[in-house]
Order: sequence, then structure tokens, then C-alpha cells
Amino acid sequence: MTASPVAAALVFCMYTGGLPAAEPAHEHAAMEDRATPGGASGAQVVGTYSQADLAFLTHMIVHHRQALELCALVSGRTQREEFRRFARYLNDAQQAEIDQMEALLQQAASRGAAIPEAHFHADPPMAGMLSMAQMAAIAQAHAKDFERLWLEGMIRHHQGAVDMALAQQEAQYRNRNQPFGLDTLVDDMLAVQRAEIGRMKDWLVDWR
Repeated sequence: MTASPVAAALVFCMYTGGLPAAEPAHEHAAMEDRATPGGASGAQVVGTYSQADLAFLTHMIVHHRQALELCALVSGRTQREEFRRFARYLNDAQQAEIDQMEALLQQAASRGAAIPEAHFHADPPMAGMLSMAQMAAIAQAHAKDFERLWLEGMIRHHQGAVDMALAQQEAQYRNRNQPFGLDTLVDDMLAVQRAEIGRMKDWLVDWR
């Protein structure tokens, strides 16, 4: 069984001495209401997942994959071993969440759900992701410049994921519907990524 992101964070704390809590998001993106069986919106729900729930999973997988691209840049562009460890940890944690989200989508599909396709043509593809130009600038930088650009970019990226997760969580509470597996995933995502944002903000100050 894949370890939860919270468990992964606890492992990471063994190497870093703990992750401080980050400031909560002041604003978060509005997302459409999730329908519940017999709910007012009348949207069709397959099992315990609405189409909005499935869209959240599909979009978050795309969002996480950009984080993997950022993690892959670290080892050859910094000499800070703690930074390299963080990138390895973050890569594994994000991949574990991707695997978990893909499994939830497969389970929904096996029960007859129509899984939404992720077609993005904007740059960046969605709020909270980095543009092609921003990714290129990070890839071309080294040493202190790379560390600063990477941390600023990943903080923005993580905050985008936090905003999406908050909107999903609020919709679940509002509709009195907490889809199995998705509710705990969202809770873990919020706790872990806020802590990671706190660590990265500290490094931006310490490594100036």
C-alpha cells in the first residue's frame, strides 16, 4: 500500500528537523458545486463521485506532473544537499499522490463514470502552474539564481495546489459529500503542502 503524503512528510522531518506550518491561503479559487445524490444541483453522480470531483483529480494530476519536472532539475543545479534531499522527497511524495489519484479515477471508471479528459491550451495550463517561460528560466539558472527561482516557482505551484484543495474541501462540506479516498487525500495534501511552503519560505530568507 502506498504511504500517505502525511507519512512521507514525517519521514522527511527526520532529515530536516521538522517542517514549520506555512501561512494559510488568504484567497482560493472558486470551483463549481459538487452534486450529491438527491442534491439541489441535479448533477449526475456515479457512485460517490461527481463530475466535478473527477475533474479535480484529473486537473491535480496534471498539476503534480509539473512538480515532478521541477524536481528533476535540482540535482545538477545546486550543491546544497538538503535541497537535493528535499527535491527527492518531494518527487516521491508527488508521484505517490499521482498514483493514488489515478487509482481513484480507475475505480470510478470501473463503476461507469465518464472520466473527463485534460486538454489544456493556455500557458500556463491552469492557475497555480508555471508558464513555459518560467520553467525555461528555472532550467537555465544555476546555484543561487536557480535556488531562488526554483523556490519561488515551487511556492507558487504549491499554493495553487492548496487553493484547489481548499475549494474541493469546501465543496465537500457544503454538499455534505466526502467521496471515499478523495476526502483524506485532500486533507493530507493541505497539511503537507502548507508545511512544505513554510520550509521553502524559510530557505528563501536563509539562502539570500
